[in-house]
Amino acid sequence: MAEKKVTMRVFGMTCDDCVRTVSDGLKKEGADVLSVSLKDGIAIVKIDDAKISAEKLVKAPVFGEESHYKAQLRKVE
Repeated sequence: MAEKKVTMRVFGMTCDDCVRTVSDGLKKEGADVLSVSLKDGIAIVKIDDAKISAEKLVKAPVFGEESHYKAQLRKVE
């Protein structure tokens, strides 16, 4: 298991329900959500990169074509 800390910019969040939706969507992909900030538009998660890569995480269904949320990878540690 290679645990990575992933920081991503999240676009389209406007309320606390948006934060919950993004958090739930990231959890469904196997991410351990550390924080999702509405104010900063940033999500910080931990992933096991043997299960999902950071690049695939920003393309998760919660950020897909049918969603108004979009994500951009900022940092992987």
